[in-house]
Amino acid sequence: MRVGLGYLNMAPAGDSATARSIYADFLHDARWAEDRGFAGIWVTEHHFSTYSLTSSPLLLLAQAAAAAPRLRLGTSILVLPFWDPVRLAADVLTLDALSGGRFDLGIGRGYQPHEFLGFGRDPADNREIFAEAVDVVVQLFTQEDGDFKGRYFQIDAPVTLLPRPTQQPHPPIWMAATSPESLRFAADQGFHFMLPAVTTFEEIVERRRWIEEAGGLPDGREFQVNRFVYLGDEEGRERVVREIARQLQTSAGLTNSVYPVLGAAPAPEEIDPAVEAKVRDILITGSADEVVDQFRALAETGITYVIAGFEFGYLDTGTARRSRELFATDVLPHLAEISPPGHISNSV
Repeated sequence: MRVGLGYLNMAPAGDSATARSIYADFLHDARWAEDRGFAGIWVTEHHFSTYSLTSSPLLLLAQAAAAAPRLRLGTSILVLPFWDPVRLAADVLTLDALSGGRFDLGIGRGYQPHEFLGFGRDPADNREIFAEAVDVVVQLFTQEDGDFKGRYFQIDAPVTLLPRPTQQPHPPIWMAATSPESLRFAADQGFHFMLPAVTTFEEIVERRRWIEEAGGLPDGREFQVNRFVYLGDEEGRERVVREIARQLQTSAGLTNSVYPVLGAAPAPEEIDPAVEAKVRDILITGSADEVVDQFRALAETGITYVIAGFEFGYLDTGTARRSRELFATDVLPHLAEISPPGHISNSV
């Protein structure tokens, strides 16, 4: 099993000084992770609120490519309906070249209504926009001198996107998908599968069944899930649970059309005990041996790759780094030998 590091970059404020501090910490972590056995570092795209200060993931990853010249880089995810797909494909192939072929493109449809409206998009159209944008991006990656006539996007002259892909036939594409329809779309496209951090163990098993019904997991096809992870003392664990709950409640508010005010994400007035209970169900935590066992259980469901989040909500950097360091020394070396039954891992 492979493990990458995931970053949302939620912040208490949106000023430039806060952003510089968060980005500096991110680049520090990329340099630190490079020789610790992590498979890559992943960032999430969000806009217009302090829920995340990563509105330009590709710019941040370009910096990470220079800071950590052997570490793979990925997006988890880019919200495809927000992008002009021609511009996106050009930026992706530029980063692919800059990084020497170390980029993984994770894509999804998005879910926060305020973000769609900010980009002049109707949230009701996101599935159709997403599917058409996928067609454009894959065509630009794989064909030369092509045009495109769609409902949402047009390429009115024969174009060849330059530079051509460093990775062949193009950077690996991962798709966030949870419904049978989305999982089948990802399977038909040959994409790797991504599940969100709130997916329960039982839901992972269910999604794997849906993937099997959509054609299964051929050799080299990855099945990934995001997971919150904490190693440390009980006091730190309680802070972690609260901060994950804070993050989830903020996300729920934005999902339900609670708009940010002056960029400030809607803050929960208090932590909901029901959300805390959910967090305790999905959080990977305990002793090193217990954490290894939890990763082994994920592998038994077919999971091949975990994007591990050690920073959530407003958790202090020191607690997150101590947890991550314990994981790197006491857990990560034991995970390389774990793989799903019958799975042959690839090297993306």
